[in-house]
Amino acid sequence: MSCCGRKELFIFSSTSSAYQLEHGLRTHCKVLYSDIKMVVFLNSFFAFVLYLRASSAGVDSWDAEIPNSVVGLSGSCVVIPCKFNYPSNGKIYNEFTGIWYKDGSVIYHKETSKIIENFKSRSTLLGDLHHTNCTLKINSLQHSDAGSYMFRIEIKYLNQYSYENRKVSITVKDSPEQPSISMKEEVMSQREMTATCIVSHSCPSDPPCLTWNHEGTLTSQRQPQDHGQWRLTSSLIFTPSREDHNKPLICSAEFSGGKKATSTKTLKVKYPPYNVDVKSNLPVKENTSVELICSCDSNPPASFQWISLNGSVLANGPTYKLNHVTRYTESISCTASNTEGQNNSSPQKMNVLYPPEIKNGSSCKSEPTVCVCIVDSNPPSEVKWFGPSGAFPSSSVEQNGFLTSFTLQGWEGFPDTIQCFANNSEGNSVITIQVPHRGMIIYIAVATAAVLVTLVVISVCVAKIHCRGRAQEQKTPNSGLERCARCTAFTQHDCDIFFKLC
Repeated sequence: MSCCGRKELFIFSSTSSAYQLEHGLRTHCKVLYSDIKMVVFLNSFFAFVLYLRASSAGVDSWDAEIPNSVVGLSGSCVVIPCKFNYPSNGKIYNEFTGIWYKDGSVIYHKETSKIIENFKSRSTLLGDLHHTNCTLKINSLQHSDAGSYMFRIEIKYLNQYSYENRKVSITVKDSPEQPSISMKEEVMSQREMTATCIVSHSCPSDPPCLTWNHEGTLTSQRQPQDHGQWRLTSSLIFTPSREDHNKPLICSAEFSGGKKATSTKTLKVKYPPYNVDVKSNLPVKENTSVELICSCDSNPPASFQWISLNGSVLANGPTYKLNHVTRYTESISCTASNTEGQNNSSPQKMNVLYPPEIKNGSSCKSEPTVCVCIVDSNPPSEVKWFGPSGAFPSSSVEQNGFLTSFTLQGWEGFPDTIQCFANNSEGNSVITIQVPHRGMIIYIAVATAAVLVTLVVISVCVAKIHCRGRAQEQKTPNSGLERCARCTAFTQHDCDIFFKLC
């Protein structure tokens, strides 16, 4: 198809000027095919001129812009947006009377007496007729308000017109629209986020009140929609924490008239491990095995590592089994980590149960007589003291960790030996302790002194005998030298001293 043929299909005008322009374009197209672009431009310009003409003709005619239908909430208000046109022919008119009808009955008039009883004090003209605004508001919407409405304008010194071809239908609903919450599916703890709540309504002069169940910074925005509806948007800016995870975020809308609607979304907050803890199933007996369990609070779920006291990795996973546990088994800690970070548990010392062991420091002393029995055990032991005459309770007990010191104060006639008997759920142990007495100590001291004196006397006598022999040897040199040679342990000075003593 030629460009001329396309132009004939596209252009239509009832005026001679349009025909001349079209004829010229057709002739020009036959002469020079390369001018297609210019033809298209002129054609578009001509269409635009026709559009402006049609628009100006519409402004100077009886017409109105009113939605076909409007939905309102019972008990609230409804606003019917309205814009009217009339043929002013360039003249200015100042006296307007706007009238709204419902099924032939006047529901709004500037003269209140002309309004039917049910709409008195409920219908209001929000628009300014001098600016061709005929917007109507109906308060306290009722189910009986549903129906067809029509606007009529009366202009003094011009004419009056009923816009019967622009009627609007009002529908009344009982329940408000649920708000709509929009936010990210997953958010990070300690990072600012924004959630929005949107609700539609039909009462821009008295919009709904939107509230949140979470603290934060609020902003709001109102936008007109089609069919007399408005959209209210509330934005909440806040910083979520791990405590917000899996908690509901609620937006509530309260409409004029008292009706309410709510919407809920669950917060999904990502955060690093917290409260890393190691637990065992039960207290473990010595030389048996135990299973340790590591847990934490995290999102997403954490992975675990078991760390020894010197920092080496023992195993991976939430559980770890220890075999042949003893009271000397070192502490173990757990490290939990996820995409958001990591955290450690405190070192976990095993709660190992073992029977009593009486330590070497257990003994008795005199002046005054006091006996102490030191017991290492878990759980703590009970101790009883036994003597020839029966059992005695401890005078005092002092515990330091798994070590417990039991003290027994002596008395006159305290026995020479006493037994410390320790017992707990895991077993028992006993030790016999010798009790020193003051009389015995004196006896031992006297006996020791007597032995020492006896030894001294014997030594002196032996020395005297040797010294006398030496004196005789001095008179007979040969024999004296031999004897002195045999008495090498004593010098002449020593012999003289011992001789005098003897």
